[in-house]
Amino acid sequence: MCGRLGRPDLTWQQLYEMERRFLGPSVPVRDPNAVELSASWNVKPAQLVDIAYLDQTQLISTTARWWFVPEWFKGDVHDWRHTTFNAKIETAHSLPSFRSAWKSQRCIIPASGYYEWTGPKGQKQPWWVTTSRNAPALYFAGLYSRPDRDLHTCTILTRAALPQIAEIHNRSPVILDEDHIYPWLSGQSDRNEEQQLGQVWDGRMKAHKVAPFGRDDDGPELIEPIDELF
Repeated sequence: MCGRLGRPDLTWQQLYEMERRFLGPSVPVRDPNAVELSASWNVKPAQLVDIAYLDQTQLISTTARWWFVPEWFKGDVHDWRHTTFNAKIETAHSLPSFRSAWKSQRCIIPASGYYEWTGPKGQKQPWWVTTSRNAPALYFAGLYSRPDRDLHTCTILTRAALPQIAEIHNRSPVILDEDHIYPWLSGQSDRNEEQQLGQVWDGRMKAHKVAPFGRDDDGPELIEPIDELF
């Protein structure tokens, strides 16, 4: 699963310049309702994250509430009670909450890494997990919705954890390789290919223990290692 993540220290223009390398040249389109976000090392579900998606061939950059609410839900987004900030890539295509978005509303969610916890309740040990690739951002596969014309929401897709990090948690976000970003966004990959997404990172992950931190703590010191695993 993925319940906390880091937001890269990049502007949306910088993120866009990274993204256009694997999506081809186009004129940037920024959603006028998007919020300019600053770097964070402790982004929680229901907070805003950056996302990008394709509208035909145009890449759209915006922000979304990290807690998916399907467009058929007619209440306020805060009244949606289902836990939908993550979705399993194995089943999302068939679940009522995600089925429509799976077909036509796919997105990428830039992050610098994410956290997992191990150990018994009351003694949980946080881990910072990212890739060994020397880049300022990695990209999670996601789905988005627009339950309100002024608001996007999103979910991060998860998969069975790669063997390299399975001892930390049995699920992990689907991290897209650059070659897989356009096929994911455009829906041009087939079901079997989609179920293999993220496997390219096995043996290329990094994880280390960090000091326990509070719900609202933030800052680069949160990801300082206290014991490196690999």
